Amino acid sequence: MNRRSRLLTACLALMLLSAGLSYAYLSLKTPGDLDRADQKLPDLPKREYEGNPSSHEFQQAAIELGTPAKVRSFTELLYRAVYECGHEETDRIPAPAEMIGLTEGELSKQIEAWNIAEFSENQIIMFQKRQGISPSCLQTMHIGERDGWVTIFYGTPDKRCKPKSVTRIKASDLPPGELDDLKVGIPISSEEELLRVLETLASWRDG
Repeated sequence: MNRRSRLLTACLALMLLSAGLSYAYLSLKTPGDLDRADQKLPDLPKREYEGNPSSHEFQQAAIELGTPAKVRSFTELLYRAVYECGHEETDRIPAPAEMIGLTEGELSKQIEAWNIAEFSENQIIMFQKRQGISPSCLQTMHIGERDGWVTIFYGTPDKRCKPKSVTRIKASDLPPGELDDLKVGIPISSEEELLRVLETLASWRDG
């Protein structure tokens, strides 16, 4: 047998051996195993659940939490000044240009006379206690009753402030109608009106 014949014989023998092994392996596998081998797990759908934040939103929230609030162009400043008389003056203004971009700590250094009660990018509330009577109380007055005497008060009847002076007119000397007005409070717009009303009330005492 020449070399070519021997090579052909060896190839045929290997082919027969391979076919036999394949047949033996397949005969040992059950049909169910073959079916399962051919099946693939289905891909799970990517579902967006309503109300659940995306990874981008989580990243954005983390950035915002790590960044301190600052004064913005739309920030409103609310000044609250409380006076000894117990009344409060407030003023609302938009944030001035020189404050824009400042953090709470930076702003507090520039307004040392004020305490920051609330700091957010929408609104900043600044608080301060002041001595004396509030300007609105000083600009108004009314006549009322205190400890049985006709008394002149700063402020309005619905926003009574400290007494300005006490007269020598007894409230008990006034007729019921005048006494009712006195208990409610008689608004006064000028010194001239004050003198006129006091003269009227004193006339009841003298009469």
